[in-house]
Amino acid sequence: MAHTAMSGTGTIAENDPLQTAVWRLRSRGCWTDAAALLAPRAGAAPALQRAALLVERCLFTGDGWGEAEDGLRTAERAGRGRRRPRRGGL
Repeated sequence: MAHTAMSGTGTIAENDPLQTAVWRLRSRGCWTDAAALLAPRAGAAPALQRAALLVERCLFTGDGWGEAEDGLRTAERAGRGRRRPRRGGL
């Protein structure tokens, strides 16, 4: 495929090869495969990206809501681990 025919995250040489692979799978409707590439990665950003892929799959197929919910909960836990303490009120 011509490089100029692609657009979005993962399509330029400076991007992470993982993101390129995720983008290509996602663009072909292979959300589960794309999410599987992100599963071994630690941290909130990969967990949130994985959850987004799983939710997108649900919106297109109507299936997999349980796995998407698990992905969101995993992302939430990962995000809480990096949360900075609040300063001041509230």
